[in-house]
Amino acid sequence: MILQRLATSIRKQDWFTVVIETLIVVFGVYLGIQLGNWNGARAERAEGEALVERLYEELTTSLDTEAACIARMETNLEQARSVYEMLRTGELGDVSEDEFGEQFVAIGPWTGLCVTRATLDQLEGGQIRLVSDQALKDQVLQFADYLNGSTTTIDNLGDVHMNALEKIFAEVDFAWDGGERRLVTSFEDAAENQELVRQLETVTFMFSVIVRYHKLANEDLREMHSALAEYLGEEAEAAR
Repeated sequence: MILQRLATSIRKQDWFTVVIETLIVVFGVYLGIQLGNWNGARAERAEGEALVERLYEELTTSLDTEAACIARMETNLEQARSVYEMLRTGELGDVSEDEFGEQFVAIGPWTGLCVTRATLDQLEGGQIRLVSDQALKDQVLQFADYLNGSTTTIDNLGDVHMNALEKIFAEVDFAWDGGERRLVTSFEDAAENQELVRQLETVTFMFSVIVRYHKLANEDLREMHSALAEYLGEEAEAAR
């Protein structure tokens, strides 16, 4: 309709009306573009907030799973340390040889970081641009970098650990009773095997270092979780 009036005004050479109606058209287009931009920005902000909320939920779960992993690793560490000390000293102490064998067989593999990171990977992969708070963006990316570094370090330590564990089990004999593995090599023979003791020392040390990295990562996990809780709390307060 307005374009028809504009064409009519041009034919009549009513330039004042032409200018006014042209401005109306331009202003209408401008408002349409701005409205589209505003709606797009609002949708991106909403998506960014949803990502932050999902990250908070995942880290809440990760705090529980990582605590369980640390507890399991600490148990494995104590198991390995106990076996190592008995072999190093050549003394069973209050433990029977059968109990020693059970502890030896129970020495297990390492555990990587038990962190759910689907949303973190999304943010790190570019979705972080949807988060409006610059300080939070920087903290999330820094947390992701730290977590990546911790994962790589633990994986490398785990490779050393598994290599030593394979060498340990190659130095002794096992039998299978009812589907369970039983140590056949005597305690005396195991204690006299210096290669076995040396590799067990490596396993024990690797366990201790891996546990330490788990605990350091857990501290950073808690810090990030607290920052998200504070941010979401402030957002909820502002929404009221």
